[in-house]
Amino acid sequence: MITEAKHIFDKESAAVRDLVAKRGWKAKNDSESFAAIFDFVKNGIPFGMNKKGCIPASKVLEDGCGQALTKSILLKTLTEACGLLCRFHAFRIKKNLYEGLPRKIRYNSLPDTLISAWAELFYNGRWIVADGVILDDQYLEGLGRHISAGDGEFIGLGAGLYPGNTRHRSWDGENHSYCQRAAIVRDLGIIDDFEWFFSEYRADFRKLGKLASKHANRKIAAIRGNASA
Repeated sequence: MITEAKHIFDKESAAVRDLVAKRGWKAKNDSESFAAIFDFVKNGIPFGMNKKGCIPASKVLEDGCGQALTKSILLKTLTEACGLLCRFHAFRIKKNLYEGLPRKIRYNSLPDTLISAWAELFYNGRWIVADGVILDDQYLEGLGRHISAGDGEFIGLGAGLYPGNTRHRSWDGENHSYCQRAAIVRDLGIIDDFEWFFSEYRADFRKLGKLASKHANRKIAAIRGNASA
């Protein structure tokens, strides 16, 4: 597995450079750029399980889907390619976050906690959590029937939400947005040494990759409404 930050956050790759140029994100002001990139990562790259738990941003674009870690990698790469400030916040989550997506035998083989992360964007003098990019709007709409059926927090099917966390779905420069906060069990803090991070958690990324399966992505598609559940 690649452990060098420049190969994971590969902002100089042709795929990233071409996308940034095509979208004209550099020509916008900071607020407009953040909003456009936020929406692209959220809805242009819908929620889905990648075959590997940790991949370069250009590979996320190629896959056309992503989970919490890979979409956070993409968000950081795209914002920094536009000269915007973004940091990477890692933590461990309950595996329950993904309950209901893979088959039970695969889910039961996972450890109790998994590695995950979100990106935080610096705007107007403060860091704003951009975890809301993880679940696309269409998937969140499909989750509505599951979330409304329970009391309090909802953890499962890729979401770790407290009541009200489905609000602030788009970038407004004011509010944090969350998709997995209710599932966090251990905060690992802001990551500065990425070579250490990608090397230290190599085994965890492989375990996260076990979530990828045709069954899991079919389930995601069904919840989104593209197939029968």
